[in-house]
Amino acid sequence: MISAEIKHESKKKEGERDVCTERYFGKVYRSFSTPSEIDASKAQAKYADGVLTLKLPKKSNGHSRKIAIN
Repeated sequence: MISAEIKHESKKKEGERDVCTERYFGKVYRSFSTPSEIDASKAQAKYADGVLTLKLPKKSNGHSRKIAIN
């Protein structure tokens, strides 16, 4: 789950006097499921220029299988 808090304020002035002031505060979130387990110790997150980049490597399950070729 990813969550964020939003704060926005705008003011309209006429000369030195405030005519209108608006404020907005709120929280937003997104949640999603991954098709396999994630290795949390190798997970990385980066936020730059309004873009969130997640690198979520899969856990290696340790299962390998050899098939003989005839």
